Amino acid sequence: MKIGIIGGTGFYETEGSEITVDTNYGAISLFHQEKYERDVLFVPRHGKKKAVPHAVNYHGIIEALHRSGVTAIMALNTVGSMKEEIGVGSLVIPDDFIDFTARKSTFFDDELVHVDMSEPFCPVLRKLALKEASRRCETHEGVYVVTEGPRFETRAEIRMFRTFADVVGMTLSPEVVLAREKGICYASICLVSNYAAGMQKTLDVEEITRVHAKRKKDILAIIDECIKKIPERRNCGCHHAAARGRL
Repeated sequence: MKIGIIGGTGFYETEGSEITVDTNYGAISLFHQEKYERDVLFVPRHGKKKAVPHAVNYHGIIEALHRSGVTAIMALNTVGSMKEEIGVGSLVIPDDFIDFTARKSTFFDDELVHVDMSEPFCPVLRKLALKEASRRCETHEGVYVVTEGPRFETRAEIRMFRTFADVVGMTLSPEVVLAREKGICYASICLVSNYAAGMQKTLDVEEITRVHAKRKKDILAIIDECIKKIPERRNCGCHHAAARGRL
């Protein structure tokens, strides 16, 4: 079984042997390890040059993992909390998302395919991530609003977003949609690194870095447990999404 791990801000480690996969969107570097008799392929989302969120090669990353035989992805994301009860340093396992970006979010430019996103995250992987995260950290579920970045949001934007969502970030989409189009099970583990604009005096990048350093060990342990426990056979339907949406 092959499992993909997509590392976000603060998770750039590249242990393992490097593999270069050529895709229709350029060459992508993956890092291979064997864990618990499973092949684990790690990819740093922002790449070696630390691409800004809107410039991340989302299509290349998902295509590279798909071509490598990956059937399940655990993604790491950083978010800001829009709710007082979701504290800095806690984890959020999103159960839905709203996309406020203008990014291209499909592989199907020349085919009419409508993938079902009514349950955007694999229920099997999401349940596992929620269970393992809750064992180690304060953990919540919630809705993730995706913004274009790289700037932080305004106070007015946050007042609007918080009426229908819980956390805000810049990297979940189109990644989650592209994974569904390729039939790959996908779940996200989000670290709350700050409160959103208007909820604290300033947005301090140094403070965000400190939160990452504090929680890094816990998150890596959660990912390790997920790698160990992801079932090879999953009754979720993720892998049929494109076929069911093709007209």
